Amino acid sequence: MHIIIRRASATDALALTDLMRASSTYEGEYARILDGYRVTPEQISRDLIFLAEASGRLLGFYSLMLGEEPELDLMFVADDMQGTGLGRQLFEHMRDEARQRGIPLVRIVSHPLSVGFYRRMGAELIGTKPPSPPRVTWERPVLTLRTGPA
Repeated sequence: MHIIIRRASATDALALTDLMRASSTYEGEYARILDGYRVTPEQISRDLIFLAEASGRLLGFYSLMLGEEPELDLMFVADDMQGTGLGRQLFEHMRDEARQRGIPLVRIVSHPLSVGFYRRMGAELIGTKPPSPPRVTWERPVLTLRTGPA
């Protein structure tokens, strides 16, 4: 399978939202955090959003918010692509994009089930973010990733 990673365009917003909402990682108690959330064309133009696709099929994406404290805002991989190395490929792409833009540190407020992945990718756990009811009733791990020298 030949995977292409490219910058998302405004026309990708609906497909990105659909992939995010289809994630089995956000079922049960975690589903509330995605209630009403959608990736918008405005978000795509503001943030660095890259997607992975093969043969025209969306396989995953990430969103890196820029600004005073750059943050990996979203990272999703299609359920049937998990465990294939695609998440690693997207994460390394994000790290390279940050490094090329002179961003030395990326903050990650993680889904509790994803913290192990981020730690394996080199991010350091630095604390937790408290719940923010009614949508988020659990603590979220907070990590930082050093991107290395530019």
